Amino acid sequence: MPQPVHVTFIHGLANKPAPNELARIWLSALAAPVNGDQGFDLGAVGVSSSFVYWADLFYDTPVPASEYEAAPNRAEKLKTTVLQEISTQATEWQEDLLMRLTDGKRALEDAPIDDTTDGYERIPIPWFIKERLMEHFVKEAHDYLFNTNGIREIIRQRVLDDFARVPSETRHVLVGHSQGTFIGYDVLTSIPECKKIAGFMTLGSPLGMDEVQDKLTWSRDNGFPTKLIGDWVNVYDPFDVVARLDPVLANDFRKDGVETVIDTKEENWGTWRHSATKYFKGPLLRKHLRILCGREGA
Repeated sequence: MPQPVHVTFIHGLANKPAPNELARIWLSALAAPVNGDQGFDLGAVGVSSSFVYWADLFYDTPVPASEYEAAPNRAEKLKTTVLQEISTQATEWQEDLLMRLTDGKRALEDAPIDDTTDGYERIPIPWFIKERLMEHFVKEAHDYLFNTNGIREIIRQRVLDDFARVPSETRHVLVGHSQGTFIGYDVLTSIPECKKIAGFMTLGSPLGMDEVQDKLTWSRDNGFPTKLIGDWVNVYDPFDVVARLDPVLANDFRKDGVETVIDTKEENWGTWRHSATKYFKGPLLRKHLRILCGREGA
C-alpha cells in the first residue's frame, strides 16, 4: 500500500475562477495527455489535493472560467493604466522600468538571459518608489508583502488551516504559482507552528527578486526553509515575464551555504508564458511532481 500523499496548491495574483472551477482547471491541465506524456492524474494514483484560495480577498466576483486564460489582455491593461496615471511625472527610467516589468517581449529583446546569468535582481531605485509602483502594478503582491489591512496574516492563516487538515502520516507537497510561491515560502519560514512538509514546488516564481526577498524571512546562505524536509523544485520558463528577472533560485536559497534548489527550465508556448495551466502541461514539471509525490511510475 503506497504512502498517502496530499498536494496543496496556492494560486497567484489576479482574479481567478471560483475555487471549485480553479481546482478543476488546474487538475485537468495536470492530467491531460500532452506530446506523449500520459498526464499526472492525482486522483487516479491516490493523491488527494486542496487549494488555498485567496482571490476573494481582492475581488468581489470570480472571473468566469472561460476568461481565465486571458492573461495577456490583463497584463496589457495593467501596463496601460499605470503608464497613463504616472506619465505626467515619470522620468525616462521609470517609463522604461514599467515597460520592462509588464511587456515581456520588450524585456526579452532588451535584456536576453540564459541559464548562465543571474538575471536582473535588484532594481536600483528607492523602496518608497518601488512600493508606489507595486501598488499600481500588482496590488495583491504589494498588500501581502506590506501586510496592508492585515492581508498577510489572513492568507497565512488560510495556508495554516489547510496544512492542519492534512493527516500527520501523509506525505505533504506544496505547489505554488507566481505570488503563491512567496506566500508558501513565507509560511514555511516565518510561522514557527507551521507543520513540516515533504516537498515544495514553485512555478513562475518572483522569489529571485531582491525586492521580494527583502520582505521575507530570508538569507542567501540559509534561505532553504527549515520546515521543508525534502526537495524544492523550482520550475520556470525563461520567457515568463514574472520569473524572468531572476528565474533560477538555487543561488539565492542555499542550505548551509550549499545550492540545493532544483532549478528546472520548462518551455511553455505562446505569448503569455506565465500561465499555470501551461506549466502543468510541461513534461519536466510532471516528472518532478511525480517524484515529490512518490509516484514515479504514475
